[in-house]
Amino acid sequence: MQKTTSQKTKLGIMVLSGVLLFTIAIYLIGEKQSFFTQSFEITSVFKNVKGLRLGNNVRYLGINAGNVESIDIINDTAIKVTLKMDLKTKSFIKKNAFAKISSDGLVGDMVVNIEPGPGFSEGIEDNDQIMAYDPIATYEMLSTLSETNENAAMVTAGILQITNSINKGEGTLGMLVNDRKVAQDIRQIIKNLKETTRRSATLMEKLEDVSTLIKSDQNLMGVMLNDTSIASKVRLLINDLNSTGKEFNTMSKTLNSLINDLACGENSLVNTVAHDSLLKNDLKETLENINSGSQKFDENMEALKHHPLFKGYFKDKKDKKRKN
Repeated sequence: MQKTTSQKTKLGIMVLSGVLLFTIAIYLIGEKQSFFTQSFEITSVFKNVKGLRLGNNVRYLGINAGNVESIDIINDTAIKVTLKMDLKTKSFIKKNAFAKISSDGLVGDMVVNIEPGPGFSEGIEDNDQIMAYDPIATYEMLSTLSETNENAAMVTAGILQITNSINKGEGTLGMLVNDRKVAQDIRQIIKNLKETTRRSATLMEKLEDVSTLIKSDQNLMGVMLNDTSIASKVRLLINDLNSTGKEFNTMSKTLNSLINDLACGENSLVNTVAHDSLLKNDLKETLENINSGSQKFDENMEALKHHPLFKGYFKDKKDKKRKN
């Protein structure tokens, strides 16, 4: 049976339609990678999707877990990306997870990577929105790097200028580096400081020993500082010494007067013992002892006046005397 032209035309149209439908179906299945699997959807809002396209892979911890379902522009700073995820990953993704767009290799397609967030969080639900992480753009990094290079160049130029000044001996630092005499003086100063520090440490050790000895009540100074009853006894002793000194001075004056009387009378003792050399020597030795004892006593009293423990007492007594 011969086929008519119309039948051939109809057959050609049917074949072309079948091929076209098959091509469309293959394309749709390619776009819908999870077409035959159970899935759920989540969204994330980015500032820049960096060339992300429909059907690009979505990865969770580096594992393919879905694909990009849709990309919608909300405004000039927000782009909503809908992700179709494999239902098997739902129990692992938490609400605090975040999404970021990166390249699949150096020249590969863009992919959406989902990373778990810090801390504990509840499991994600269908149509939940997770936080988006927008990394720094390449041009921003290049701009920052360029500015950093300029600053580094300025710092290098400044350091070079300072180095040249030091090499020329300019400024204080240059003088210290290039002048040997200054360096020697500094070494001597450091040496003197070390010696002073050593002596200070030795002095402090001695002062600590003296302080410990005073506090131990094993010497006169410690007893006088720590025993309050000693102060009154010392005052009495000083009063007695003052009285003794006054009496000693009076006795000395009396002896001088007596000696004058004895020397001037006709029947004086001088005339009596003028020819007795032994008695004369005894009297001379006695007077010398008296004068020596009086002088030593005055020196002791003067030393007591300047002693730190009795200085306040004599000062108070002097003030009272002035008031009277």
